[in-house]
Amino acid sequence: MLGSLLISLSVAAAAPTFPYERYEKRLDNGLRVVVVPTDHSGFFALYEVVGTGSRDEVEPGHSGFAHFFEHIMFRGTKKFPADKRVALLASLGVDESGYTTDDFTGFSLVGPKEGLQKIFELEADRYRALEYSEDDFKTESRAVLGEYNKNFANPDEKAFEALSDLAFDKHTYKHTTMGFLKDIEAMPNGYRYSRDFFKKFYTPDNVMLLVVGDVDVAAVHQEAADAFGGWKGTRAKTAVQDEAPLNAERRKVIAWDNPTEDRLHVGWRVPSSVDDPRQAALGMLLKSYLFSESSDLVKAVVLGEQLAENVECGWEWHKDASLFAVAAKMKEGKAVDDVLARIQQQLDNVSLGKINDRRLTDVKSNLRYALLMNLTSADNIAGTLAWLSGPAMDTSFVDGVYGALAELGPKDLQDFVKARFGPQQRAIVVLHHAPPKAGAK
Repeated sequence: MLGSLLISLSVAAAAPTFPYERYEKRLDNGLRVVVVPTDHSGFFALYEVVGTGSRDEVEPGHSGFAHFFEHIMFRGTKKFPADKRVALLASLGVDESGYTTDDFTGFSLVGPKEGLQKIFELEADRYRALEYSEDDFKTESRAVLGEYNKNFANPDEKAFEALSDLAFDKHTYKHTTMGFLKDIEAMPNGYRYSRDFFKKFYTPDNVMLLVVGDVDVAAVHQEAADAFGGWKGTRAKTAVQDEAPLNAERRKVIAWDNPTEDRLHVGWRVPSSVDDPRQAALGMLLKSYLFSESSDLVKAVVLGEQLAENVECGWEWHKDASLFAVAAKMKEGKAVDDVLARIQQQLDNVSLGKINDRRLTDVKSNLRYALLMNLTSADNIAGTLAWLSGPAMDTSFVDGVYGALAELGPKDLQDFVKARFGPQQRAIVVLHHAPPKAGAK
């Protein structure tokens, strides 16, 4: 019965930042089922958030397996092998996808609401009984290597990989979400390890289902309980070592064989977003205040002085202390250190309290309304909620962060930058074109 399987019911607090009520129940096995009824469109969006990402790859030589499972999860089971799975989804009119981050993995299925109950059956079977042979494993691991080679043919991806490696000593954020190349190349030999990884991390207490759209709350909770209630397992604990800010600048230059403009990638370590939502809010605020297209820095460096093609900050919320990274692509003949100096000068100005109060207020307003304007469909609502909830595995986290953002003032931003963004606290990678020497492999 439903009452014996479900142990909690919660509704989002009054007047939250996220404007849709969330109804959460947790099964006895720990699985969280969050339902967000939104409209009468006839569609649902199911996002499955698995609380495991590349940060959990703590065993030496085994990075890349969180991303590997994003791939292998589509291989199917004995009951629903891959071809039967694809045919069923097509017959139901359901699209599916997946992605991996540093902290969590996401899977999505979107389609007409009449297919949701069958989708629950399909997905519950996948989590309980994922099936793949050693040959399947080797094939998929080679596909992962192919994806790595494709992605890292981009010089910016390669520069960020080098920056992560340079900026961290012990934490698993040292490698990118895809993992170290040498580990990916060795992955075809890791079949047994992959089975252990799945058993350790693909457990009901480590998964959150987000169901959004034209759905009935009670019916969805019941159908999820019927499908997933028999799933067993407990997530393994991961021992990850946080790292303090750098106390001396680190710099590395890497060569790129093919002709390209120079790249600058620079990063500073910032505290966990999850341990204190205020830190997540401060990171968001700094990212938009200094590095959005409307900022004085970007307008001066890109449009005014034309030193760079772009200046961008790619930081997102993270479970542990992470890297606040900024990247710039130089214009031909322009110096990397000139752009670095402009970036550091802007940070130094903030640390000295030289902050434009009006712009700060506008940035805070823009961040809030940009969130709301993105919630245009069941898929967008579910996808946004999954992305913002993933690091904390908690759908109320978004309300905590945006609530903290509303309270931040100039002094808060000044103190944040002063403590974390000095020249001695940064790691720098410069990528430039250097043709290989004659005879080199």
